This record gives sequence, structure tokens and C-alpha cells, in this order.
Amino acid sequence: MMLNLKELFRHQNRAARQEAMRNLMTTTMKEGTPVREHILKSMAHLNEIEVLGGEIDGETQVDIILQTLPKSFEQFRLNYNMNKRLYSLAKLLTELQAAEELFRQSFQVHIAEKVSTSKSKGKKKKKPAGLAKTVNEP
Repeated sequence: MMLNLKELFRHQNRAARQEAMRNLMTTTMKEGTPVREHILKSMAHLNEIEVLGGEIDGETQVDIILQTLPKSFEQFRLNYNMNKRLYSLAKLLTELQAAEELFRQSFQVHIAEKVSTSKSKGKKKKKPAGLAKTVNEP
């Protein structure tokens, strides 16, 4: 009887697992959204795949998630690959949040610099009233 039940539900599991895999592979993080939400959503998809009998090793899980990040995390990916980092999903989340905070601070400094330089460019020096243009007379 158990064998019959397993056989009956195996096909439903396969379809559900494929749907969970499709959800994971089509999930991309939008620029400007919090990385924490995206990683937790991706981890939920990975957990669902595992519950449904799918097996994805930890390093591949991290690789999949890294590919779903926007261009602003390109330097993070490069650092990860160049330094041959190995992260668990929890450690990846922590590192990505730290990187996101650095991006935010860098962006705020950049904006502050831009605002201060644009203020100084906006002020034009006035010529003294006594200096008029001289015209060459023939």
C-alpha cells in the first residue's frame, strides 16, 4: 500500500519540485531592494526543493544565489571568486548585508560630495563695476 501511495504522489512531487526550481531560477533581485529579503526568499525556494526531494549542494546553492544579484553586487561576486570563498547560506546573507551597507555608505558620501561641488559651481564671481570691456579702435 505504501509503495502505491509513493508511486501515486511521486509525479506530483516532481511537478512541485520543478515549479520550485523554476521559481528559484527566475528570481532576480531588483536594484535598490534589500538584499536580506531576496536571500531569504531564495533560501525558502531552496528549502522547498529539498523538502520535495531535490538535492543541491551548498556551494551550488551559493552560486545560484550569487547569479540572481544585480550589477551593484558585481564586485562582491568577483571578490568571492577571486578569493575562493566558501560560504554557508547564513554566512552569505551576513556578508551580503555588510556589502550592501558599504554600498549605501559609499553612495551617501558620493551624493554629499556631489551636492557640495554643485553648490560651489553655482556661485559665479561678479566682475568689479569699474572694469568694462575695451574695444580696439582703429
